[in-house]
Amino acid sequence: MASDIEKARRKLPEAKSPSNNRKEILPGEGRSPATVNRYLAAMKAAFSLGVKNGKVEINPVKEVALQKEENKRDRYLSADEETRLFKAIPKEYHPLVIVALNTGLRKTEQLSLTWNDIDFQQELIRVKKSKSGKPRYVPMRPVIIETLKTLPRMINNGYVFYGHMKGERLKDIPKEWESWLKQAKIENFHWHDLRHTFASRLVSAGCSLYAVQEFLGHSSIKVTERYSHFEKGYLKEAINLSAHSQVTPELTPGKNHVA
Repeated sequence: MASDIEKARRKLPEAKSPSNNRKEILPGEGRSPATVNRYLAAMKAAFSLGVKNGKVEINPVKEVALQKEENKRDRYLSADEETRLFKAIPKEYHPLVIVALNTGLRKTEQLSLTWNDIDFQQELIRVKKSKSGKPRYVPMRPVIIETLKTLPRMINNGYVFYGHMKGERLKDIPKEWESWLKQAKIENFHWHDLRHTFASRLVSAGCSLYAVQEFLGHSSIKVTERYSHFEKGYLKEAINLSAHSQVTPELTPGKNHVA
């Protein structure tokens, strides 16, 4: 049985996700190593419970190796892609993308926002419970303030992005998302990459990794360090600026130079 589970584990990364309606699988798609490992963990727990209750004799999943998790994506929205994306998206959905692109909120965090979480006076968004389990506050840029103030509010529904049913929030991003990307000729781009774009632009602008960690709600700076390579451009700019105030004498020999 363990060998059968091992074979299934090897096939899972190539298996098409049920939520993907396309017939073909593009490079980089399929189930991630983390997803495969979660499946294995669930099976392992089920078999362990079976052993404990005397339903099965052994736990075959114990013999199956977990996959190495390397789920870091290096996909960010360029300025040109951003322009094409907003041209492809109907204006009524612009606020969804604007908020995601300018706050770095996770999809569930964004769709769970209520108007009580929006503090226009302090210009802050409160995330009641992030992935780390702790609340955090995200400063609002002027474009966010302007965008949120234009959104209609529903009676008896406190959600910023409300759903079709009374008192419910929007459950997910529009199903047309993939078609908008295709229309904008943007490939290999996920909704979560808007969050990556937000973080990468902050770091490129000189924001410290520790500040980005707070904005994104990362539990460890190690997670935020994935964006550290964006500091290189900023550091290069900084060193070039410092050259204008150089006080070190040039080393080019003059006429009176003594060898």
